Amino acid sequence: MNRHVTNWIALLALGGAVSFGCSSGDDSSGQSNGGSGGAAGAAGHGGTAGSAGLANGGSSGASVSTGGGGGTKASAGSANGGSESGGEGGASDGSDALRARGALLVRSVALCGGCHTATGGTELAGNPQFKAGALPAPNLTPDKTGLGDWTDQQIMNAFRNGIDDQGRHLDPAMPYWLFHNMSDADAQAIVAFLRSLPPTSAVVGEANPDATPVTPLAPAALPASSLQPKDADYAAAVQGKYLLSGIAQCVRCHSPSNAGLPAPSFFSGVAPTSGTQIFSPNITPDATGISGWSAADVVTALKAGTNKAGVTLCGSMPSGSKGYGGLSDADAHAIGVYLTTIPAVKNASAAPSLEPACP
Repeated sequence: MNRHVTNWIALLALGGAVSFGCSSGDDSSGQSNGGSGGAAGAAGHGGTAGSAGLANGGSSGASVSTGGGGGTKASAGSANGGSESGGEGGASDGSDALRARGALLVRSVALCGGCHTATGGTELAGNPQFKAGALPAPNLTPDKTGLGDWTDQQIMNAFRNGIDDQGRHLDPAMPYWLFHNMSDADAQAIVAFLRSLPPTSAVVGEANPDATPVTPLAPAALPASSLQPKDADYAAAVQGKYLLSGIAQCVRCHSPSNAGLPAPSFFSGVAPTSGTQIFSPNITPDATGISGWSAADVVTALKAGTNKAGVTLCGSMPSGSKGYGGLSDADAHAIGVYLTTIPAVKNASAAPSLEPACP
């Protein structure tokens, strides 16, 4: 196995959520995702708008029945020995639906290209300059210099448990501590999509030393929506929490940090530091956050990159063409419902109003 890919570092050092900017020190990673992230609507959407239920093994848009997750098929079809049935939107069979869901997640929810696509490089073929060059983000294409020798289970074990094909622990810059909570169906969809990428020969850097493992984020630690099961948007709120506790990295940028990992109070924002005015604001429904925003306002922020007042969101917030513009309507709505119905947290030092207009 080529050791250049054993330290799977995925995803953003940025992340972001609904409001203005993320305080990441690696803003260039977000820019490298601009092209592939912005294309997610066309390439990744493919009949999955309305497929939010798939994240939890449901059948909205497309349904997937899996067979246990231990498969090693190199092809994108019938991932892990399961059976799939196609959904709406023109998917010809379950394999197409699975890949389409994976493309949507990779390009527009997890935003893997922000780390694993070099500026001007081939999508997901690795980035030697990730994190100031100190931690290369490896090639995720099915080439021998990428994931070509990995089994499906090894790939999922890397991004959900932080363990590579040789049993080494990955650096938590790869957010396995978040992806650990991803459903089997979504994890298999991501593998199916990665298998479908054109193999690209690209060695991006040497593997890093075995890292100290970190404890996964517990979904129960995140705030619960105030909606009740009888409410019309209750299912959307549940799906929104799932997306933000297992795939999208809003909690990483918009929460206080403890040794680089999110800590309570979640989603309450991070004040500007070191003289910078680009920061991660409070995105709870408090007067110092997004009080007065509707779920539709959050959807607009995510997909169009403008806030409630129509002002463009700046910094490393990956909205619009930077990535979240390709979210399905259902997933974007779910995130909006969740964020506007969680408990309000006061954090005046991270109020969105403190950030100036875009340069």
